[in-house]
Order: sequence, then C-alpha cells, then structure tokens
Amino acid sequence: MRFLRASSRIGIAAILLAASFTAPAQAAPMDVPAGYDCAVTYASVGWTTGFTTRVTITNTGTRVFSPWILQFVFPGGQTLMQGWNATFSETPPSVQAANPIWQPSIDPGTSFWIGFNANGADEHPSGFTLNGVPCAVTFAPY
Repeated sequence: MRFLRASSRIGIAAILLAASFTAPAQAAPMDVPAGYDCAVTYASVGWTTGFTTRVTITNTGTRVFSPWILQFVFPGGQTLMQGWNATFSETPPSVQAANPIWQPSIDPGTSFWIGFNANGADEHPSGFTLNGVPCAVTFAPY
C-alpha cells in the first residue's frame, strides 16, 4: 500500500513539473479563414455640402466572397444620400453595402465597384471589411 501511495505521489509530481515547463494555455487569436483576402480602392470627389465616391472591391484571396457585405466607418457626421451597385444601409457612423442580386459573389482575382453620394465633409472612412475580413485600403482621387 505504501508503494502505491508513493508511486501516485511521484506521478502527480511529474505532471505538475511538466506543467510548469509548458507555456500557459492562451486563447487562439481571431484569424481570418485561409483563402480570404481583399483590397479596396476608395476614390472620392467633394463639393460644397457633400461628396461622391466610387469604391472598387477586389478579391485578392483564393476563395469566393458570396454573398458579400462591405462595411466601413465614416469619421465624422457624414450620412448617405443615395448609392448604386449595392444595397446600402447605415447605422451612423457605420455603413454597410450588400451585394446586389445581379452580383452575388466576388470571385478570386476579380473586382466589383459600388458608389454613393453622401452629405458632410469628404474625409476618408476607416475599418473596411468584406464579410468581416479586413481589407487593404488605397485612397485615390475620383
């Protein structure tokens, strides 16, 4: 009986010792699924009380975005007036542009453009994501 207790204590000690040499468990970072990647080119031109924008969405990954929703955040008090080539919705300062029925997907290596008019200062929005995937962004003149 004494042998059994001693061996179980040795086993427990070995487990505790091994645990002390391993890294603590950490939550896995929220990663984008493999194959999803995107780029956005945001081109705008302002006028006295607003601006017009053309946004080109490019699938730079290897997987299809279907259906798709582009999201971004206005930096100030801008609000949408009208949009085209997407179904727009807005919860200021966030804007969502969902695929139109005639363009339900963006295939790898292809692009699709959308546009809108908005009230307010012509300032660059931030946080562009396509189906939650962060996109590389280029700002350009219209």
